[in-house]
Amino acid sequence: MPLWSVAAAQYASRARDIDANISHHLRWIEHAAAQGVDLLLFPELSLTGYELEAAPELAMSPNDPRLELLASAARNHHMTVIVGLPLRMDHAQHIAAMSFLPDGTRLSYAKRQLHGSEQAFFAPGHGGPLFGVPTRNVALAVCADIAVEQFAREAAEGGADLYAAGALLSEQSYDNDCQLLARWATAYNMSVLLANHATPGGGYQCNGGSAFWDANGKQVIRAGDGELLMIARRNAGGWQAEVHPLG
Repeated sequence: MPLWSVAAAQYASRARDIDANISHHLRWIEHAAAQGVDLLLFPELSLTGYELEAAPELAMSPNDPRLELLASAARNHHMTVIVGLPLRMDHAQHIAAMSFLPDGTRLSYAKRQLHGSEQAFFAPGHGGPLFGVPTRNVALAVCADIAVEQFAREAAEGGADLYAAGALLSEQSYDNDCQLLARWATAYNMSVLLANHATPGGGYQCNGGSAFWDANGKQVIRAGDGELLMIARRNAGGWQAEVHPLG
């Protein structure tokens, strides 16, 4: 089986400061590139923080010129970079994940399952495309999407090797959501990557715990707290994992 390194950026967003967050994302990308990472996943709304009421002023278009810095970094480092942002498209605002591929392609995923007060500020989306190559196909989920088995099943039926979930998981919801991710890994024979926020946001207590499960549902690693880079590497012997402080 070919080598593959995927990573979660356990990230602390700067509330409502897109420029500062983009600069901080670039630092993470450089750090991940030094570790030979092929795919780097950031948490939900990583570019803005979980600031629902500010969605009208913070929402970005898919072609916002500020995103070019992230696209360039992905190209320069031959890395797929997935960030969380409020996205304005189809005359609506969505909680979204945008993937920047090494060839310059940008792909948008709009969160399908809104939670709580999100419904007052965002419209539910229709997901997004599977991407990658055979044995490295990636499907996305954003936070509450984790709870919907249909979404995981559709990802697997589409050929996903990795189910990548950027989230903001609170202390109260963390254990239940991780149990679901382990269940989807086992039921649908795909690895699962979770990137969670490193610090509280939007009124929720978040303390990291980014994690990775192999396609048998075994938790290969669960990160501790604080800002850190969690890497899972696949080789002929299976998956191994490691954690690096941002430094």
